[in-house]
Amino acid sequence: MKKIGLLVIALMMVASVAFAQNITPGNLPDLKGTWVGILTFQVGVTCPAELVIQNDSVPVKATLTVSMIPETIAMQIGASGGVATARHTASSDDGKITTQGSLMFAGNKNFFEFFLKRDKLDGWFYYNGARGDVVLHKK
Repeated sequence: MKKIGLLVIALMMVASVAFAQNITPGNLPDLKGTWVGILTFQVGVTCPAELVIQNDSVPVKATLTVSMIPETIAMQIGASGGVATARHTASSDDGKITTQGSLMFAGNKNFFEFFLKRDKLDGWFYYNGARGDVVLHKK
């Protein structure tokens, strides 16, 4: 029974690696454009998100817009608007490809890191004290 459990774990690890792709300068042109999806704050709150990758070379320029942010989180990250309309846009012109094959935007103790998995960008972030995950699909 123990061997079957180890085999299942090994197969899951191989499968997860098989579905992940490294981000490289060669596939940056495929990433350029608009990506949409959901950003989930660590407290379990989800918000619509849009990432616009503006160029296809390093340093990567991008803008991330998060909408419909609850008031408590909006105040923490500096978003404007009321409870239902709060939105926040963060821009960066210093995106780098990491040695792990991810795309990272970092600055002022904040960061967003994205991994390419098939047809989506999976990522995580730390922004003005708020942490969470983001999953985006190409529009």
